[in-house]
Amino acid sequence: MPQIVLFIIAVIPVIGFMLLIYFSDKIEKEPAWLIFSLLGLGILSTFPAMLIEAVGSSLLSIFAAEDSIVYMFIENFFIVAIAEELCKFLFMLVITWKNKHFDYAYDGVIYAASVSLGFALLENILYVLSSTFELGPWEGFLPGMGVGISRALLAVPLHTSVAIFMGFFYGKAKEATFQHRMDKCTGFIVLSLLCPMLIHGFYDFCLSVGNLLTMIVFFTFVVFMYVFTIGMCIYFSKHDHNITGKLKVKVTKDGWLRYAVTDQREIMILGLTKPFSGQALVIPEFIDHFPVRIIARSAFAYTNIVSVQLPANLHLIEDTAFFNCPYLREVAMPNQIVGIGNYAFEYCYSLRQFMLPHLRFLGKHLFDGCDQMTDVYYLGSQEEWKTIQVDMAENNKLLNVNFYYNAVRK
Repeated sequence: MPQIVLFIIAVIPVIGFMLLIYFSDKIEKEPAWLIFSLLGLGILSTFPAMLIEAVGSSLLSIFAAEDSIVYMFIENFFIVAIAEELCKFLFMLVITWKNKHFDYAYDGVIYAASVSLGFALLENILYVLSSTFELGPWEGFLPGMGVGISRALLAVPLHTSVAIFMGFFYGKAKEATFQHRMDKCTGFIVLSLLCPMLIHGFYDFCLSVGNLLTMIVFFTFVVFMYVFTIGMCIYFSKHDHNITGKLKVKVTKDGWLRYAVTDQREIMILGLTKPFSGQALVIPEFIDHFPVRIIARSAFAYTNIVSVQLPANLHLIEDTAFFNCPYLREVAMPNQIVGIGNYAFEYCYSLRQFMLPHLRFLGKHLFDGCDQMTDVYYLGSQEEWKTIQVDMAENNKLLNVNFYYNAVRK
């Protein structure tokens, strides 16, 4: 029973930090099988790391006394830190570097954290339960409890901190490969190892020396790392972006629309997946909890849609978005939109009326070929219309229809 309690104490902080890192991934969650594989590899990485540490410490003891500053400095910076961080990095590299899911910058943080916390998990269990093996289940319970609490506050956050830095630079290295910048890739790989090693080495060295000065420095460092790491995790998550240079195409749950999430955490509608068979195409305001902001270039060109309702969050309709939609009769526009691109509704033969919302610019040849169009309604005043960036010479159709200002929606 006491060993089960201690086991739970050893596991809980690892699970907590893993969930924190995992749910900070706002754009696209990594598959569960990959996360569990990395946790397993992190556990496996402890064995070669312990072997390297044992051999390295034995060799070092030949040349320096174990209680000397030199010994502790070399052991912590050049044996323990290098062995543990290098093993974690190499085990992570094996299944993630060429993985198709490695397409966002924050993915590197997820991968590094999974391996590091797998490493911390086994390490935690061994440390916390060691007293019960030496003293017995009940005699070792309180010492094990103390070790578990101290490691939950110190060691597990350390592994998480170094993982965030390792993962950030690892993601930058992968991004550099898509940019064909192998020099940058090499530099970021070095940083993804060097930063964790220095942080880990400094942490262990301060603990090993253990005098008043180093302990003051240690606890100051721990508090700083807590604050800095949390801040960096939030920053890296908030500035997550696609590193491949290509938007990943997805399909809505109803199966009609193709879309992509931009680096600005906005939805770009890319078009239909198949000919539309309904009466009115309603584009949702949010997809995957992100606002729909853009109708992409040629998204609905040459389609058979008759009526479309655009979302209230929409900012931009790109060039040729509805080009040559011969059956399109009705477009429900949002009240506020930044602009409409060139040829956006050209050759929409069935359009008879159109309502223009408040916007900043209109592209060229917007309604050319819309032979049946007779009325255009503008929600703003004539003075507001003059502030819009529009080339009337390239929009002759607007001069040949009934144009109404201060229109009101029915």
